[in-house]
Parts: sequence; C-alpha cells; structure tokens
Amino acid sequence: MNKYVKVLKNKYFRRFVIACTLLDLGKKLSWVTLSWFVYQISGSTYITGIIITIASLAPLLSSILVGNILDRYNRRKIMIMTNSLRGILLLLIPSIYWFGVLTIEFISLIMFISGILSVFTSVGTVTILPSFVEKEELETANAVSQMSIQTGYLIGPAVGGFLTAYFGTPLTLAITVLFFFLSSWFYYLISDELFHKGVKMKGKNKKLSIKDNMQIFWEETKEGIKFLRSSPILMAIPFITFFFNLTYAPIELVLSGYVSKVLDSGAETLGSLWTIFAIGSVLGAFLYVKLDKKFMYSMSLGGTIALWGIAVILLGFSPNIPMSFVIMLIGGIVYAPYNIIAPTFEQKLVPNDIRGRVLGVIYLISGLSFPLGTYLGGILGDSVGIRETIILSGIETIVLGVVVVFFKPLRFREVPILSKNHFIG
Repeated sequence: MNKYVKVLKNKYFRRFVIACTLLDLGKKLSWVTLSWFVYQISGSTYITGIIITIASLAPLLSSILVGNILDRYNRRKIMIMTNSLRGILLLLIPSIYWFGVLTIEFISLIMFISGILSVFTSVGTVTILPSFVEKEELETANAVSQMSIQTGYLIGPAVGGFLTAYFGTPLTLAITVLFFFLSSWFYYLISDELFHKGVKMKGKNKKLSIKDNMQIFWEETKEGIKFLRSSPILMAIPFITFFFNLTYAPIELVLSGYVSKVLDSGAETLGSLWTIFAIGSVLGAFLYVKLDKKFMYSMSLGGTIALWGIAVILLGFSPNIPMSFVIMLIGGIVYAPYNIIAPTFEQKLVPNDIRGRVLGVIYLISGLSFPLGTYLGGILGDSVGIRETIILSGIETIVLGVVVVFFKPLRFREVPILSKNHFIG
C-alpha cells in the first residue's frame, strides 16, 4: 500500500490521473451510448462494426505524426486543445439530432475526426506519465493510471446504459461532453515544465521554409522507426499486442448483440457488464502490484493473454446474466496486468526525448488489428452467430497466450537499458 500512497502524494501526478479518469469516463460513456444507439437504429452488428472500425482506424492514420508532434511541441497545450475539441465534436451529434437530420454517415464522420484527435491522448498519456514519477515508481504509477482509467470505465458504462435507457442518447451525449472539458482543465493545472521533463521543445524554425521544416519533421519522425527496428526486444511488444487486439476486438463489437439476442436484455445489462469488467480490472491492477513478483516477461504477458482467453470462452457458454457478470469480473482481474506490464516495459526502454515518436509507431503497429478485428467480428456475428464468435475469439486468444509464454526473446525479468545515441546516428 505504501507504494500507492507515495505516488499519490505527488499533486501533479494526481491531477494527471484525474484528467485521465475524467477523459476515459467520458470516452466509455459515449462509446456505450453510441454503440447501443447505432445498433438500435441499424439492428446489425455489421453496421455497428463499421462505426467502431472507423473510430478505431482513424487514430492509426495519424499516430506516427502525433508522436513527433508530442516530442516537438508543447505537450500541455496539445492535450488541452485536442480534448476540448473532441468534446465540441461530440456535442454536434445531439445538436444535429435535435434538428432532425442526424444520419449514420454524420456519426461516422464525427467518430473519424474524434478518433484522429484521440491518439494525442492515447500516445500522450503513456509518453508523459514517466515525467511525473521516479523510475522505480513507474510500474506503480502505471497501475494507478490503469485503476483510474478502469474507475472511469467502472462508472461510465453503468451511467451510459441507464441514462440511455431512461433519457435517450442525445441528452446522454450532451452530458458526456462535460467530462472532456473537465479533463482539459486538470491538464491546464499542471505546469509546462513537468510535461516536458528532460525534453526541449523545438517548435517550428521560422528561418526555414515550410518545405525544409516538413523535411526536418519527417527525418525526426523516422528516428522513432529506426529506434524501434534496432531493438528486437522492444519490437516484440507491439506485434504481440497486434495479435492480442485482433482476438480481443470482436468481443467489444458483439457484446451489444450478445446482450440483446443471447441474454435477451437491454442497455442496462450491457452497461453493467462493462462496469463489472472494470471492477475486476481495478482489482487486478491493484493485486498485480501488491503481489510484487518478478516473473519473466514471456510468462507475465503470455499468461495474462491465455487467462483472458479462458474467460472469453466461458462467457460464450454462459447460460444467464448472473453467470456472465461473474465471468466478466474474473476476466477483468486477469486482463488488467497486460496494460501495466506492456507500457511499463516500453517506457523503461525508450528515452523521454524520443518516446513520443517511438510510441507513435508502436501505437500504429499494435492498433492496426483492432479495426480489422471489429470488422471480422461483425461479419462473424451476423453469419456464424454471436455466441460462436465469442467462443472462437477465446480459443484464438489462448493459442496466442501459449505462443508468447514460450517466446524466448522475452524470457528475462529485468528490462535492459537502451540509449538513443547507441541506436540512432
């Protein structure tokens, strides 16, 4: 417990965590609301999958460039502006609805733009977090961050489900916008110096032409790719995450149909399932750090993946709502450590002055499979059945976990130190 108390005494880390919590609360609340709304309009997991695919694919188009923007420009201002703009864009959906002209195409456009902006937070959070804590506190800080995110997920799905059921999608989305603005306010309360610890902002060289500045920007961006390629150990993580996302993604998509058709229930149950998963994730993150055991990375990552796969198969065979709740709780517990182990591993390996660029590339590689997974999940959900899709996802996940457990390059306990100068000339 002392580890948690120590990092939480840092007021700037607390503000950073609160901002992340509010942001993920708003994100999950809007995600549940919109996924249910689109499914009710279309009645198809395929159409719902298209929307989720668009929202997932959009960040990938900008992730490499975003990494260098975070390394080069004012990180604090970027986080404030992008999240405020996401709130404004989300507010357009209920506004257009109240005018009676809302369409699936318009929702797709908003989700696409918002998805591009979201990568600033996705990459930015992992990039910036190490600036607030000492290196030995990094794993605990990531666990706190993970618990705070899951706390947002804990409240968001339940609130989103109930508000959508009783007040409708438009009003629920309007309320959601407030969380994006509040998150920006907490980022504002943190100084620029902490956001840029050990990093010198370069900005744009006004003496050079636009073409020359773009050339410099691209050369700096390629440094992230070179650094990643020079480290086979680091390179393994995004590819493992790639396949993990591919097997996980169908669950996010078909769960709405699972609740509606298999469990014969509504938005309240969908929200409650994600809430219970979040409870399990908070507990899993807490227990992982409390356990304080140094397993080989192959065992930690592979074991987590395989255990999640088992939970997914059990969910596919679940006969009723109470059993599904229990399985989602257990699933959250075993899933949580992955989101502590993987980012801590990456943060320790990559120096801060190039971290944004490297993590931008990692985000691209690992994220490519999520839209593919949701797309395939939509097709499978409509063709072979929702329950069968869930079971298939679980089987594939277990196979992946076993492969990672026996993956020799990750059979070590201590992360080696990499130097930017050693890999980049």
